Amino acid sequence: MRTRTASSAIVLFLVLLMVPVAAAGECRYGSVHAWFYASDGCWKNATAHPVLKRGEEFQIKVTVSTTADLQAFFMKLHEFGTPVYEVLTGPTQIEQLLEYRQNILSNQTFTYQWILRVRPTTSWTHGIAPLEVFTQFNSNDSDECQVVFDVITASIVDGPLGDHVRENNSENHSSRTTFGGHLPGVQVGGLLAAFLVLPLLMKVKNRLFLKNIVRNRSVIQGVAKKRR
Repeated sequence: MRTRTASSAIVLFLVLLMVPVAAAGECRYGSVHAWFYASDGCWKNATAHPVLKRGEEFQIKVTVSTTADLQAFFMKLHEFGTPVYEVLTGPTQIEQLLEYRQNILSNQTFTYQWILRVRPTTSWTHGIAPLEVFTQFNSNDSDECQVVFDVITASIVDGPLGDHVRENNSENHSSRTTFGGHLPGVQVGGLLAAFLVLPLLMKVKNRLFLKNIVRNRSVIQGVAKKRR
């Protein structure tokens, strides 16, 4: 019993260490800010820590600001592991790339808003579910910088909220986060490895994916010029 409790505490501690506490991210070509529309009717800066139940709707808003003239910027919402969220209305679905290339100048700001909900049929409950925003600024085909952070890291419950507090602050988030059942010691190593490795793998995957998009567009544009 003590081993299980200690193992659960270690996993929870490492998860909380990986939760970004910054309200925004920036790189040399721009910055990204995000907000979560809380149950009290107020917009909360990212990263927010709500408690959400299956089927519950919420909103997020993301602003992208440029600090240089750019060729393009790309953005997408991303979640890890078991699907938890789905988009009801918004410019993109989760994992769908938003691409903007139209005459991007320095000091421009672009705002995007989504209405989402926790999937009514999600199997992931009594755990933490991050929703990440990934943004890449491209000065040209070979010069880019990225901003990645969580808009929310929500605790998901499968029934009435009851005594759960919907909006946890960063100081007491660890005491209000719950995990269903026990975490057998044999699974702790795998969970720790997953939490540490998955974010790195996703960053590499995103970078390669966007490089292929830029490269393919450059090839297409070169062929079109030759035909002319």
